[in-house]
Amino acid sequence: MTTRIVAAGGGSGGEIQAKGTETAARVAAIPFTRAAVEHRERFVDDSSALTAAVQNIGPFDVAAFGYMRGIYVYVESASGAAGLNNAVSTADGPWSVLQDVTLRDVSGGPLVGPISGYDLMLINKYGGYAFDSDPVRWPTFVDVDNDGGFSFLLYIPVEIVARNAFGALPNMNAANTYKLDISLAASATVFSTAPDTLPTVRVRAWLDAWTAPQGTDPAGNAQGQRPPAVGTTQYWSKVTKNTVVGSNNVSLPRVGNFIRTLVMVVRDENGAREGADAPTDPLRLTLDSFDLFNDEMDVLRAIMARQYGYALNAITNADDDEGVFVYSFSHDFDGHPGGELGDLWLPTSQSSRLEIVGSVVNAAGTLDVLTNDVNPTKAFLATR
Repeated sequence: MTTRIVAAGGGSGGEIQAKGTETAARVAAIPFTRAAVEHRERFVDDSSALTAAVQNIGPFDVAAFGYMRGIYVYVESASGAAGLNNAVSTADGPWSVLQDVTLRDVSGGPLVGPISGYDLMLINKYGGYAFDSDPVRWPTFVDVDNDGGFSFLLYIPVEIVARNAFGALPNMNAANTYKLDISLAASATVFSTAPDTLPTVRVRAWLDAWTAPQGTDPAGNAQGQRPPAVGTTQYWSKVTKNTVVGSNNVSLPRVGNFIRTLVMVVRDENGAREGADAPTDPLRLTLDSFDLFNDEMDVLRAIMARQYGYALNAITNADDDEGVFVYSFSHDFDGHPGGELGDLWLPTSQSSRLEIVGSVVNAAGTLDVLTNDVNPTKAFLATR
């Protein structure tokens, strides 16, 4: 018997023979993202006239196919008429036309949401799934016109890292599907001045997925059939906390997993974004009473601009996400959020005490907290 080790590339020059058992060097399987093929299919097309009340237009069964990466949601408003009143958008419009967006897993638990369309816009812009991912810059964005027309595209993320499909979830059981809940907001949530004839809002949604590859390619080479550490799941949730004039210790209750991103939105007592009501002097993010970050707000906004590549002004500037500030833990790959290895994710336990600490000097209000946390599999944890 002989032992034969064949070097990559093969050929007699790559063979070493010796006594023993004949074996061949194993070749690594073709990566999942090379073996799989991208796939999209539409599963929602609904048109409803906007009214003065909230309207539920879901839930919708998400199309069952392969491994789910996320969902595209395209919203178009048309057929309104200004009459004597040219339409004027609210500060959170036109995104706020989506009153509620929730993606539920097959057991009914929320993966994303419930959140508003404006929240989902911030997730697209600051979630770290693609660099420079501001939906305003996409060709699908049209701001509110005089007749109340507008359009935009948003993405509900499931996959965490597009580079290797990490976080994509199995979605092949048509008898037990993921669900997408959507509701349209009341017209006053979208327009500070509504047109005389309210528009019709068309909502379409597409599944974004990977195919499920075979175990071997046509040449017989082994290939990956599942994303890495399949079953690793990320979540986006929202909680609203009250703030008061003076010292604030705002508890962030979403702990127990790895924190990937925190997006904060400061609002006044009427629900309008108001950067002047932000807790500052200084602003601190603490974990178990230890300061993770101790910032001045203008410095934090500058760091956001550097990480994300956006031209951001002060938190009080109404044209640049007034009242919004972000903590990213996903920029370990190249300094920009997204495509990460998970090295910077913030580990928390159910007993962790995660807080925003600062003083409000202007007026009491609220703080919306969008938390992106990741529940990894043991296979992923073993690599850390």
